[in-house]
Amino acid sequence: MTVKFRQGRADYPDLTPGQEYGVIGIEAGDLRVLSDQGRPYLYSAKLFEVVDSREPGDWVTVYGDEGERYAYPPSLNGNGFFEDFFDEDEEAVAVFWRTVNRRLAATMAL
Repeated sequence: MTVKFRQGRADYPDLTPGQEYGVIGIEAGDLRVLSDQGRPYLYSAKLFEVVDSREPGDWVTVYGDEGERYAYPPSLNGNGFFEDFFDEDEEAVAVFWRTVNRRLAATMAL
């Protein structure tokens, strides 16, 4: 899935208006994308325009108690994965970058 950051959102200095971003995952209406600083942050989906709605076929989708959707590649789908990543757990960081780099390489091959 690819989204474009909407124009005129100066309150998000870590994203560039008009720039396209690949979606890493979905959490209850929020999208996880790599910021301009290379950090996998969650942002409201309302901040973006969908450019390409196709999601990778291997994403694991789970629905919360209120029907909210969570979807990630299997390797990033564990409970607490991103907490571990931001706590700089070496294994979580390695798994994250390996997964993202594989996806980028696959996209470049198309």
